[in-house]
Amino acid sequence: MLKTFTAGSLVTFASIALLGSVATAADRTESGKTLVVPKDHAAMGTVYFVHSGADAQMTFTSDAALEHIKGVSNEAVGYAVASEDGSAASLLKGEFRVPIKSIDTGIPMRNEHLQGARWLNAEEHPDLVFVLSGAEKVSRAKGEAPDGMEIWNAELTGKMSFRGVTKDFTTPARITTMKESPVTKRRAPGDLLIIRSDFEIDLREYGLNDPGMSAGKVAEVVEVDVFLLLSTVSPDELRRR
Repeated sequence: MLKTFTAGSLVTFASIALLGSVATAADRTESGKTLVVPKDHAAMGTVYFVHSGADAQMTFTSDAALEHIKGVSNEAVGYAVASEDGSAASLLKGEFRVPIKSIDTGIPMRNEHLQGARWLNAEEHPDLVFVLSGAEKVSRAKGEAPDGMEIWNAELTGKMSFRGVTKDFTTPARITTMKESPVTKRRAPGDLLIIRSDFEIDLREYGLNDPGMSAGKVAEVVEVDVFLLLSTVSPDELRRR
């Protein structure tokens, strides 16, 4: 299991690239299923688009003394640009967003509390946003990869925004690349790229200090697990086929 690293990790893979303000670099497309890739990013290499809906893309776990809480979202959107020179795991740019209102803890009232101003404040900060600035220490994972797959280890760097707080962010990740085949097309058309990462976040670093934490109902440090399936075919293109 990949573990964390910076004091500024986040309840998910969210962030922002503008200095001193909470804003995002890319707009959603008209369908809302993906993001508009900036032309300068698209020109850098091969663009992979996040496909949502089929997987638990972001899972957080709060393991407190009195309550064990899991929250899941399968509505993440975004893109990553991979280098065309060398490993496709050498990611150059990207942006990923998780809508706060998509996080489901299994209890409707708890979801409302999570979205409220005391917690994740979905009205003022509707997305968790991670703006990727690059991948470092890219190397092949040890062991044999299944046929058609290449598996890499890397550190993803960028900026993350959570509840209006923006921090530099670095996380270990496992990146799997697969060329299109009859098998991969069962999941999505195009070449695939899968990003796996898990980390911890201290909620107090993002301004959260609710009585529920001191009462043992919510952990001060939560664990986050990320699974993103990306393809060279965008969700919008897939809808047009």
